[in-house]
Amino acid sequence: MVAANLTELFSTLITGLHILHYNGVLDAYGHMSVRNPNNASNFFMSRDLAPALVANTSDIVEYQVTNAAPLDPHAPDGFIERYIHSELFKRFPGINAVVHSHSSDVIPYTFSGVPLHASIHMAGFLGSLSCSPSMLAFC
Repeated sequence: MVAANLTELFSTLITGLHILHYNGVLDAYGHMSVRNPNNASNFFMSRDLAPALVANTSDIVEYQVTNAAPLDPHAPDGFIERYIHSELFKRFPGINAVVHSHSSDVIPYTFSGVPLHASIHMAGFLGSLSCSPSMLAFC
């Protein structure tokens, strides 16, 4: 087995973070992670830093899929949401990347065929919506 080029992977991860931020998919608190192609039991994610500010490999931390713990005990602080990423990597071994967004513009696209419900702690203002013909795009 040939080891994957991690320099290229990190460059792609950083570019992806910048693109998603630029297009409003990720706000200052959103993040993306990628599974380590050389060791599927680990994943990479930026340290606790806004996506637009991630600049180089020193901003990227490797975590264990099993418990979201950093491999390096001296790694910089990471996002608490890394646990969401590790759970998704555990539950779906075939996925290689996770995007976690706080962008309210993205929420309507995350549900299909069901009434819109608050899905994040900051979405309580949405209350309960029933699907009328004019709201079908959001239900």
